[in-house]
Amino acid sequence: MLARNGNGKKHSHRTALIVHEGARFMFAPFFAIFQFDAAGGFVSWLFGLAVLGFSIWMVVDCWQRGNATWWIFIILFFQPIGALVYFVTQYWDSTRLEHGLWQRLTIGSRIRDVKARAHYLDTSTAFEELGDLYASIRKWSQAEEAYRAALQRDAGNLDAQVRLGYVLVEYGRADESWSLLGPAYQKNPGFDDDKLIRHLARCQAMRGNFVDARNLYEYFLRKHTYTEVQLEYARVLLQAGDREAGRKALEELIRDAQHAPKFAQRRDRRWIREARRIEKTLV
Repeated sequence: MLARNGNGKKHSHRTALIVHEGARFMFAPFFAIFQFDAAGGFVSWLFGLAVLGFSIWMVVDCWQRGNATWWIFIILFFQPIGALVYFVTQYWDSTRLEHGLWQRLTIGSRIRDVKARAHYLDTSTAFEELGDLYASIRKWSQAEEAYRAALQRDAGNLDAQVRLGYVLVEYGRADESWSLLGPAYQKNPGFDDDKLIRHLARCQAMRGNFVDARNLYEYFLRKHTYTEVQLEYARVLLQAGDREAGRKALEELIRDAQHAPKFAQRRDRRWIREARRIEKTLV
């Protein structure tokens, strides 16, 4: 009996030690904010405070979004790495971020291959493909150069013409863009799954032709429901002075976002936030 009691006490003592060490590991960054020592001092205290605040922020965000509860476990037990992982994959615009990072890591060799092919083949199609690659990573100046090279080799290359127009829209050079996109629309109004119409609307908005821009946006949105385009449309309405219609467009955007899948909410978060910000200014 005494032996069993002695073994039981030893087992309980070991369990208590394991729990104690686990708790110390889990909450070490939290406890660090209350410790001042010669080695760390005030900088260590600030770092610990930042870790604590960031971790609490991510836990609260996880709870509010109704994400899986195991995320809370990861944030607390593997801090600050767990909180950082949650921020990148859940809080931030993860779809866009991951896609962008993956492109940056993989597209470099692809660009080198296509650039070499364009040099040797010297064809419009090869330079058009090179322009598409540059545009996909938002290197607009290189994309413009490649598309112009494609048009020099084949002035009838409609794809290169339209995509050059898209690039010029990104630069804010609306008149130059219109001179390319307008004739393309006359040839093929539904070109590029109506993206041509969206960029024509952007052109007209930049040029101050808000009536035309509104009509183009409304035509596009009857067939597509891109959050970014809905926001552009609402801005055009407000710029045109139709405050009530602009407010309704923003309300519809926000309402649609609330019922969208979570991956879509994460993807479109920055436009939803901007819509909410503009809506508050209209109250």
